Amino acid sequence: MTAIDSPATQSTDKLLKMRLYLMMFLQYFVQGCYLPIITLYLIDALGFSAWQIGVFGSALAVGPLVAPFIFGQIVDRHYSTERVLSFCHFSGGILMLVLFVQHSFWPVVILGVLYSVLYIPTMMLTNSLTFQHLKDREKEFPMIRLWGTIGFVVPAWVAEGVFLANLKGQELNTGRGIVLAMAGVAGIIMALYCLTLPHTPPVKSDKKDLAPGKVLKMLKLRHFLVLVLVTFIISIVHKFYFQWNAPFLKAMLGLGQVQGAWEQRISSIGQVFEVLVMAGLGFALKKFGFKTVMLVGLLSYLMRSVIFAYASTIENSFALVLSLTCLGQAMHGLCFGCFLAAAYIYVDKVAPLDVRGSMQTFFGTFVFSLGMFAGGFISGKIGDFFTSTGKGTLIRSQMNVQSESGVLAFTQKNLDGDVINLFRDWPGIWLSSAAIALLATLLFWAFFPKVHSATPLTQTEETT
Repeated sequence: MTAIDSPATQSTDKLLKMRLYLMMFLQYFVQGCYLPIITLYLIDALGFSAWQIGVFGSALAVGPLVAPFIFGQIVDRHYSTERVLSFCHFSGGILMLVLFVQHSFWPVVILGVLYSVLYIPTMMLTNSLTFQHLKDREKEFPMIRLWGTIGFVVPAWVAEGVFLANLKGQELNTGRGIVLAMAGVAGIIMALYCLTLPHTPPVKSDKKDLAPGKVLKMLKLRHFLVLVLVTFIISIVHKFYFQWNAPFLKAMLGLGQVQGAWEQRISSIGQVFEVLVMAGLGFALKKFGFKTVMLVGLLSYLMRSVIFAYASTIENSFALVLSLTCLGQAMHGLCFGCFLAAAYIYVDKVAPLDVRGSMQTFFGTFVFSLGMFAGGFISGKIGDFFTSTGKGTLIRSQMNVQSESGVLAFTQKNLDGDVINLFRDWPGIWLSSAAIALLATLLFWAFFPKVHSATPLTQTEETT
């Protein structure tokens, strides 16, 4: 019997946990470099339209539709997790450095697809590796994952506080590309560190049954099927946030004539609150159960979209606009911690021991692939629908200005280098996101069984 299986063990070795802390920190440092402002960079520096942003977002999910099954099978059956992680991060780091020097639409899209094939599975594999080495997963995992949140926050302050400090206008727009180089270097460092992680070999038992086959059988259970469907829907809302948050922040800052690089640091408010949520997640799951905690997360997705929609309609009070915008950022902590992180813990509880890697990557397919694929097209199409080309005169060139309630005007260079005036209806964009979040919330509330965290989920279907 291993330490993982022994009922007598209560706490994981402190040194091992410190190694896992650093693993999570580096894992999400890479993503924190580019994810908060990649859309803003593509719009302002490369001239992508709203629809092209949607295509780019959806293209990132094409590769992972297949990759999770491949990598999950490799890890569960053939190769150790830490070596697969090292390969993915090293290859991804090189791709990101190449992406840094690209400026054309299709090369950016293709490189983004290849990068996502390599990076997305590592998010689930770091979870799987962590779960396999913790002795009290439900209690200890939130604190391990908390360091991933810290890692996600740090790049914002490095990029905007050091590399982009004092830059304005077009110089700032193009300068934001430095985050891609940062992500590439950090990915290579992470690859080297992965080789020092605890050896996590594949589970050798029950080789006759392919891991993906066992995972698909879990869909016969109502609780798992509902979770997958709801996660698919809410990941569309998740895509809305990461696709439109940075341009929205720039628009709100423009109302107060705030210049310079602040978007990434303001968005990090969400990760700061995520740290607080993750710190108490284990207690909340034991006290209130999975359904209540995850409902809080779903409602937070809904309320965040409503808050953003309302903030964009406020006139003559920049302080209130900024306060509500920051409140919406803070709610990301509840969105991620109470729903997505809790869902990962739940998935680990329902997974048979020898297919935990496949189970995590399968679940990640719906979060970061199918849902994000649909979310890219949907959010891009909706963004395009609520963005129009206007002939009106802009009050302040290169600054966002309010023309009507919630409709903000700005200038942009398209891919041909032409400067055009655009008007974006932010309430329309965010209320569309809120409607999708409401659907997910109602579905989960009505059909997901209420279970206590200690229920042996892998042995029986729950009752409401």
